[in-house]
Amino acid sequence: MASVMKPEELAKTMKAKSHVLIMTGVLCDEVEFGGKKLLDYAAEIAGKVRAPVAATANTIMGLKERDVPRVKKMWAAEVVNYMRYPWQDSVIDNKPDLLVLVGYNTTVAQSLVSAVVDAETMVLGNAVLKEATYSLPDASSLQQWQNNLEQLLNVL
Repeated sequence: MASVMKPEELAKTMKAKSHVLIMTGVLCDEVEFGGKKLLDYAAEIAGKVRAPVAATANTIMGLKERDVPRVKKMWAAEVVNYMRYPWQDSVIDNKPDLLVLVGYNTTVAQSLVSAVVDAETMVLGNAVLKEATYSLPDASSLQQWQNNLEQLLNVL
């Protein structure tokens, strides 16, 4: 069962981890909150936490346009598979101790976090994901989801 936390608590958890890897999914390019894309939030979070980004789907272009310094095009399954073995990828020097998923639908996020070994997972979606280690609370609207993301950024 996920530890559902307020955005401020999730921010503190992120900052406490040594090796964070952010994974950006297709919804980062599709979800927009009144002119600001979910990808903008992912890029800002990466900048504030100084975390590299594993760009899945086609998010690599948008992340590079936003000047995210450490980003690499990867397959989501590839990242999860790497978690099972000694870490050998150049996007992050050390094996992540926290994978942060942004922009995945519930079914895909559930599959990904369920397969992660030896790391914690955090899903910054609009619904609680019980398979994740940490999750934002349920958001009944896009506005509430955006508010959660804004609160998270304010603490980072």
